[in-house]
Amino acid sequence: MKKTIAACIAATFAVNYSTTAIAEEAFMAPLVEQSVLLDIDADTFVVIVGERGHVLVSEDGEAFNQKAVPTQSTLTATTVVGDNIWAVGHDAVILHSSDKGETWEIQNFQPDLQRPFLDVLFFNEKQGIATGAYGLFYRTLDGGKTWTAERHASLLDPMDQEYLEDIRKEDEDFYQQELESILPHLNRITLDGDTLYLAGEAGLLAKSTNMGESWERYYVDYTGSFFDIKPLDENTVLAVGLRGNIFVNRNEGEWEYVQTCSTSTLNSILIGSESKVYALGNNGMMVSAQRPLPTSMRAPYANLSDCEADEGIVVSQIKDKAALLNATQFNGKNIAVTANGIKTLNLK
Repeated sequence: MKKTIAACIAATFAVNYSTTAIAEEAFMAPLVEQSVLLDIDADTFVVIVGERGHVLVSEDGEAFNQKAVPTQSTLTATTVVGDNIWAVGHDAVILHSSDKGETWEIQNFQPDLQRPFLDVLFFNEKQGIATGAYGLFYRTLDGGKTWTAERHASLLDPMDQEYLEDIRKEDEDFYQQELESILPHLNRITLDGDTLYLAGEAGLLAKSTNMGESWERYYVDYTGSFFDIKPLDENTVLAVGLRGNIFVNRNEGEWEYVQTCSTSTLNSILIGSESKVYALGNNGMMVSAQRPLPTSMRAPYANLSDCEADEGIVVSQIKDKAALLNATQFNGKNIAVTANGIKTLNLK
């Protein structure tokens, strides 16, 4: 497989948590379940986050209660470990609850940074990472009491890495400035066993086997953004992104294109069963794919006027056409968050 294996060039910086910036309490909205909700995670209970600091928690996946949190910043991602919840979002905010959302603390709030976090993942109750726009990458080793910023040059395109190394030989300070300015958005991180996967801007797909301390970037014949990446089994990894693009990697070979004939951006992956996987997208579009996934000889940039979806691919659309942003399985239900709130998906 063609891929770039680069030693991680990670610069580490202490996080200057702004104590002068004051976060406002979230607005308790009467129709919060119908608001723009952006992420969902579940363990023994379900957590949903969204615009204006909205956080909802459910013990059964049916009745959701909004929790009072100390921010009105839009929350883009959440993760659950035991009774702990972390939520991240705009203004570089990181929130934490240790009691299923009853009480909260702000672990980070930097509106002057002008970079949102886009995802968060914890390996256990102490070790976690948060990623976001323009290469934003924070790590904690103590449950979020302190966070450290990192910059990972190995996530860049090989040509950009070479360009930066030439600069570094002459001027370390300018190198750090350039590195910060050209790092791509880090949209989604996924953990499978000991392997961490990352999907991002400008064709970025990467993996790490040491909790993200170093990264191995995949070569993909595509330069658009990816918004999710998930392993389907020990030999198959799936990635989805802009304009309906789906790529699959088998047995550490080359990434292959899956033709869906849909141009709606795909935001997330939901593994339905051992035989079927779903990609959820804008305009209420949902792509169902039979496993093993078919691959196409067409290029991702090909004209779709005469397109025929690959065998085993079915494209459907939910009734209200609201953007499907993420989903999880809980208590036998497929619960999705959308631009119009919470929905239960009837997957066939």
